[in-house]
Amino acid sequence: MSDPAPDVCVTPPPLISVIVRSMGRPSLAAALASIAAQQQSPVEVLLVNALGPGHGPPPAAAGAHPLRWIDLGRALPRSAAANAGLDAASGPWVIFLDDDDVFLPGHLSRLAAALSVHRDAVAAYADVEYGRQGAAGWASEHVFAADFDPLRLRFENFLPLHAVLVDRGAEAVRRCRFDEQIDLFEDWDWWLQLTRLGPFVRVPGVSARYVAADGGGSGVFSDNLAASRAREHLLLKWLATDTPAERLRLLLALQTHFRTAHQTADLLALAQRTEQDLRSMLAARVREVAEACAELDGLRCVVAAREREIADFDAQLAEVRQVLASREQEIVDANAQIGDLRQVLAARERELADNLAHSQGLARILVARDDEITHLKAQSSTQRGKPAARRPTDETT
Repeated sequence: MSDPAPDVCVTPPPLISVIVRSMGRPSLAAALASIAAQQQSPVEVLLVNALGPGHGPPPAAAGAHPLRWIDLGRALPRSAAANAGLDAASGPWVIFLDDDDVFLPGHLSRLAAALSVHRDAVAAYADVEYGRQGAAGWASEHVFAADFDPLRLRFENFLPLHAVLVDRGAEAVRRCRFDEQIDLFEDWDWWLQLTRLGPFVRVPGVSARYVAADGGGSGVFSDNLAASRAREHLLLKWLATDTPAERLRLLLALQTHFRTAHQTADLLALAQRTEQDLRSMLAARVREVAEACAELDGLRCVVAAREREIADFDAQLAEVRQVLASREQEIVDANAQIGDLRQVLAARERELADNLAHSQGLARILVARDDEITHLKAQSSTQRGKPAARRPTDETT
């Protein structure tokens, strides 16, 4: 009898707190619906009123996921709204979703699975598609899909806020807050804090959408004055806190970048020269092809003329053939007539032969009659020399 199977202790997955900073925009319904479509459990939704008193009433839940309304009674800047969500979050795992962006199905499940496997990771992130929702449907303009590189993160933010699920189980991670002196690129600053505490794990594949604002775009792609100043402020902040070793790593990264950039520039210049040479060769070939085409057009005209001549000759030949066929028919008819004439001639020749034979017979008869006449004449002359016998008279008679 086999031993009973030991009891297996299954650890339930941690609670995920989804923090939604809401400005009360119409797109909020789509954002909450995308959370409701997530199969991952357990999940709580923290809806932070960033607009203030003008925000409409919140929904009771996001599908099967409970929803908590975080309202401080005043409008909250971006960083302050994010911290309000962090302060209210019950789960050890947190992720943000602004009210104009959406998760795609399976987004939370994929990130939770990655964090469950990589227990040393501070965060897991998926690829995100940036684009616009128009009358023809979703139009993608860019995909955030880069492997994690903390040095690159010092120069640019390649992680959309709702791409990343953060494990706040460690005390050091929980102490990371959004800098309320920064209200643009505040997520970038938070990532830089977290990267000093552990690695980020990439989960390849798009499972969220970053929706471009109407008439605007992501600050990642902006070079306006406000974005430039915010970017400089953030970089100066982190340069001031860098150790000499960290600054050395940045300088070495810049050195590698500049070397690569110069090599790329040299290769690009060579490619451009090669392209120019190829364009010149192509232009020459195009001229040659144009000349060949012109010559070909001339040959086509000649061939067309020859084809017309051949067509005329074929027509004449057809007429000659018809005449020849007519002549051959006439010859056949003439041969038939000649055959008939030969038969008539043969009959005439037979008649002539018969007439000749008859004439010869008549000639022989004539000769015989001539001989008889001659004989009779001879007899008559002999009898003239003798006295004529007296003809009896009527009286004697």
